[in-house]
Amino acid sequence: MEYLALAGKGMVDYGWRILYASMILLALELAIGWNRYSLKSRLRGAFFWVVYIAITVAVLTAFNMVWNKLGVKPLVVISMGEWFASSNKFVTALGWVVTPVLAMAVGDFFYYWFHRAQHTWKFLWVFHAEHHAIREMSAWNSNHHFSEELLRIPFIVIPMSFLVQMDPGFAPAIVWLLFGVHGQFIHSHTRLSLGPLRHVVADNHFHRIHHSVELPHWNRNFGSFTSVWDRLFGTAYFPKRHEWPDTGIDEHDEAQNLREFLFRPFQKLRGKA
Repeated sequence: MEYLALAGKGMVDYGWRILYASMILLALELAIGWNRYSLKSRLRGAFFWVVYIAITVAVLTAFNMVWNKLGVKPLVVISMGEWFASSNKFVTALGWVVTPVLAMAVGDFFYYWFHRAQHTWKFLWVFHAEHHAIREMSAWNSNHHFSEELLRIPFIVIPMSFLVQMDPGFAPAIVWLLFGVHGQFIHSHTRLSLGPLRHVVADNHFHRIHHSVELPHWNRNFGSFTSVWDRLFGTAYFPKRHEWPDTGIDEHDEAQNLREFLFRPFQKLRGKA
């Protein structure tokens, strides 16, 4: 998950990964995009990304140092790499993909319930609304408020630290790279999607429904990496081929400047926005 990557790899690696993924997806959006979004929106989003990364990495790195010193051990460690230990090269190669998918899916279980809480608990929604307010949602302009990553610490990072650790074993760097850009991909508006595979791994078409302004789509598709938990818990909505709704909320538009991006949720909590 992104929050663990931030704490472990640091600002530079994470920032470059965001840059590479966004540039590739930008090219796809311009060539085969569903929408024609403004350059201003993309540039503003890129600036907010820099601020978001700086704040988030600094705090999560500090948390990671403290948490490691406490020596917290999970209740269960599952070494999935052993499941595909075989002399058959095909079975081994299959394991390189399947085990990371399973590991990501377990992390996404915790995220799924945190995400549902963001839509039902007013305190969490104040921060999450900044992300849903985006009307020109693209790979560049898909920022969460920085506080959301920090709120994942008590809701996701700490519970997983105590309960379960998924060890996928060896996987080629390209596999982890693809998973690493997934968060950018699901917010992009490129027509390139995963097709039937979205019934396992969520894509931009599936996640677009979650941001939709249309009433039948509300409170659907909470999963970030996988669509499995949505299907299991009755919140899945698999869009038709040409179903590509507009995004945004009625409360307010996306942040137009750094001050709004940083402080508007806190001002709303104090009743001053």
